Amino acid sequence: MKLLHDEALWEAVETRDRTYEGIFCFGVRTTGIFCRPGCPSPLPKRENVVFAFWPSILLERGYRPCLRCRPEGTHRTDDSVKTVVSLCRFIEESESVPAMSELAARSGLSMSAMSRLFQEALGVTPREYADARRRERFRYALRNGADVLEATYGAGYGSTSRVYEGTHVHLGMTPNVYRNGGRGKRITYTVAMTPLGYLLVAATDRGVSSVKLGDVPDILLEELREEFASAELQEGGEKLFEWTSRLVDYLGGHLPWPELPYDVRATAFQRQVWEHVRRIPAGATERYSEIARQLDRPQATRAVARACATNPVALVVPCHRVVPKGKGLAGYRWGLERKRKLLQLEGKDMNDP
Repeated sequence: MKLLHDEALWEAVETRDRTYEGIFCFGVRTTGIFCRPGCPSPLPKRENVVFAFWPSILLERGYRPCLRCRPEGTHRTDDSVKTVVSLCRFIEESESVPAMSELAARSGLSMSAMSRLFQEALGVTPREYADARRRERFRYALRNGADVLEATYGAGYGSTSRVYEGTHVHLGMTPNVYRNGGRGKRITYTVAMTPLGYLLVAATDRGVSSVKLGDVPDILLEELREEFASAELQEGGEKLFEWTSRLVDYLGGHLPWPELPYDVRATAFQRQVWEHVRRIPAGATERYSEIARQLDRPQATRAVARACATNPVALVVPCHRVVPKGKGLAGYRWGLERKRKLLQLEGKDMNDP
């Protein structure tokens, strides 16, 4: 079965995989245009791309069909994914979250078989997928000027209390703050010198939001400002200093590794990978492929590697403990020499396979 989670769909866009045509379309926020996965147009940046299994979803959001690939008429589905795509389209077009029994009835399968099929393709349950689509509709409405009440009912929430319970975790801020582009959201930060260079740590009151390593503190600060362009950045903070001190001590050779809380936006799959990585003991490593198998996604090795590469909280999610198959350490956003030193710091024998 073809994989249908966001990482697989993005890979299909990157490689212009025409075998996915008729299964999904993708929209580009910066141009307002949507395309087939095999479109020959220039490749957009990943952060600007949204996916949908039905062209009408993107048309309703104001996207225009690409004049080169003509995506609006693509309705074909391969037999191997027909059931899952049909359920996804039904969920996307539903005003509220459908019941599991309703989805099972539409698929002609038992609820357990339907859920298993869904998870195999997307890596999430039907409920998680429906909740994610509902949050997406809510965010879209807020970004386009709707007030919280209007966005609440338009997205299928029964009350604003459900919104604040269900979306705060994923937005990393309240709906009203999100509606204003994060304006007024306070993020504290600090920069410290360590044996591995400068360490920048930024956090909300709920957890660490960014950890960066580098040689030039001004560059780290500029990256932070770009990352949180609409938030209020403020230096210092008692809780932040405590978390930073623990990381500095750790980099100075004082184990154990500090298990700090983190507060970042992530897909369901990214969070699965990061939580798994946090369970790898200090001094041990795992292969990208091993993690994919343990997450019951044996074909998702590249997606695991991508989740590690996009981890915004280095050390807090210790992706340096994930290595490729064979010799070498592969890439590390903060430099291979730092990755090597981190593993040696934790007692990893670099001659081990």
